[in-house]
Amino acid sequence: MFFAHNDKRSFRRMELDVPIEISKGSVVVKGICKDLSSTGMSITFTDTHLQAGDEVHIKLDTDDERFPPLDADATLLRIDEQDVGFSAAVQFINIK
Repeated sequence: MFFAHNDKRSFRRMELDVPIEISKGSVVVKGICKDLSSTGMSITFTDTHLQAGDEVHIKLDTDDERFPPLDADATLLRIDEQDVGFSAAVQFINIK
């Protein structure tokens, strides 16, 4: 794990590379959480069903009993096309 810090941000981001599940209605997309903070995360995915502005549900299971799974409602702030798939900035609405 690596903690990234940008002087423009008032919070730290924890760099990760863990699988996530992104749900929008009946559509479920597999992705990867690249970094995580108290207000959101950066993710990557290959599915084309998601768009900027979508409200989604995100699950991140840790498979480690010391850390509870993350279960959150979120908004996709922006989506950028990458060489393979997409990256997205995510803002949490509600963490359960």
